[in-house]
Amino acid sequence: MSRNRNLVKLTLGVSLTVVCAARAGSLRAEDKLDKKVVEICNKVGDFYKNAKSLHTDATFVAKIDGNGEKREINATVVYDLERPNLFSLKAQADGDAQKGPDVISDGKQLTVYRKAIKQYTQEDAPKSMNELSTKLLQVSPTLAGSLFPNVLNDEPAKTLLDGVNSCSYVGTEKVDGTPAHHMKFSQDQFDWEMWVASEGKPFVLRMTRTVGGDNGKATVDETYKKWTVDAPAAKEVFTFTPPKDATKVEEFKDAN
Repeated sequence: MSRNRNLVKLTLGVSLTVVCAARAGSLRAEDKLDKKVVEICNKVGDFYKNAKSLHTDATFVAKIDGNGEKREINATVVYDLERPNLFSLKAQADGDAQKGPDVISDGKQLTVYRKAIKQYTQEDAPKSMNELSTKLLQVSPTLAGSLFPNVLNDEPAKTLLDGVNSCSYVGTEKVDGTPAHHMKFSQDQFDWEMWVASEGKPFVLRMTRTVGGDNGKATVDETYKKWTVDAPAAKEVFTFTPPKDATKVEEFKDAN
């Protein structure tokens, strides 16, 4: 495997590591959990758990340092969801509309379309957002990000805090002009930070995480904008129409 592929592999592992480790862990050293941070996380969890529909535009910047090489990967992702199991993730990587997967659940079928290789798979749609969060990590761990696999869970607040050894409240800062609570979290495998709007609805505006591995170190910065809640999207958002040059496959022949 080439060096570049090793770096990409490290990046792909970041999101999966974050959520899987969080779910496997348990709360420890509760005296190190800032009560204000826990309260904010509970508000965030309740808010997203009770949202009937959501929309947001996200920007991901991954910086990878490993095997003597440095690389930066940029992606934009548009998320839409409507409970119980309508979901759409449409991604664009490094400014190329033909790179990055689309993941669409129309309530009956789950489609994963890899634009770069013009192939798509289809299977029965997950019956709930909780099932979808697990599937999302399997098909696109990087573009799933840290936020959605957690907030799609049945108990978002618990999932966010599982495995956290310590957390602290940094203060109020602005994210793209919006006042936000800035919090830091530490777990055995990684450190992460979260910024939550301090006025109005507790939207998550930004998350960062840093993971080290045998191949090096990766830092991913996620920024979320244009949040809307309980405003159902148009039906076509959750509809997949295969392009004429796309091929349906049982499994992807080339996942690169």
